[in-house]
Amino acid sequence: MYTGRMTAQWFVALATAAGALAGTGVAFQDPPPAPRVTAIDYDMRKAATPPSLSEDELSGKKLFVQRCALCHDLLGQPASTTVGPWLDAETIKSRGDTRVRDQIMKGSRRMPGWQYTFEPAQIDHLIAYLKTVTPDQKPKPRGAVTIPID
Repeated sequence: MYTGRMTAQWFVALATAAGALAGTGVAFQDPPPAPRVTAIDYDMRKAATPPSLSEDELSGKKLFVQRCALCHDLLGQPASTTVGPWLDAETIKSRGDTRVRDQIMKGSRRMPGWQYTFEPAQIDHLIAYLKTVTPDQKPKPRGAVTIPID
């Protein structure tokens, strides 16, 4: 049952907590430092030119953008590094299709496995797309830029 007495107790508790915090300086801390953003130079001509991909490669690119790019691609990321490594044709060539397929399926400590999400054909499309990505497509960090927040 709700009574006025409980309300008075609530206000006393709130006032006590506010008084305790007033002496700690919690409300009067220095403002946080301005965030630092790394600008990345993109070859906009390459980024804007439609790729000449096959249907399977285009399907793989769509999967990569939807599921993989957040961790493996700098495009659109406000950082100079990503959680996962840069993936391109050299990665597929050095590790081999089978090892890359297993990595996608099973994952690792830092990467989720996609065996219950992707069909085998989708993984083939993803690998086909990665074979079209060249190392020179990796964006290069330009340097740190401080953006003031007012």
